[in-house]
Amino acid sequence: MKIRIVLSAAILLCGVAAFAQQQGSIEHTAESCILSGEMPIMNVSTADNGVLRAYFRRLGTADWCSVDGKNLGKGSSVTLPSFENGTDLEYYFVVLRGKQVIAKSPEIYRTKAMTRCDSPIARHATIPVMECLPAGQNPVADALNAAYHASKEKPGKPPVGSPERPERQ
Repeated sequence: MKIRIVLSAAILLCGVAAFAQQQGSIEHTAESCILSGEMPIMNVSTADNGVLRAYFRRLGTADWCSVDGKNLGKGSSVTLPSFENGTDLEYYFVVLRGKQVIAKSPEIYRTKAMTRCDSPIARHATIPVMECLPAGQNPVADALNAAYHASKEKPGKPPVGSPERPERQ
């Protein structure tokens, strides 16, 4: 009887351990380098559904920037923006469901942008890239902010009528 209980408990613990390894984990082989001037693709494997996001920053800076990737399970990927030659950076991944972190990288990875590197890059990408700078120093982000805060009222009558159909006075 005791053997059955011990055996059942051992099988149950093995099942729980196997389930725990599948849920909440992100697997990634760190890139030793990335190609400078190109957008690197970071391949990731996860069993969790949600938004796959990469956080990155230049080494020695305080603020983390982020980009969303494609969560396709074992074939997931995130495309980072391009970096100048010699830039040291660190990055990690999370899977989000709403505001809740479902999975995260087991470590923070480091890499360096170099002129020669065999890491995968995005070719013919149509991803809009904004430089990750503090507030007030990024012209693209400032322009978007101004557009979001612009008045939504309908404009009045134009000051000049159409040349095809002039107004009669």
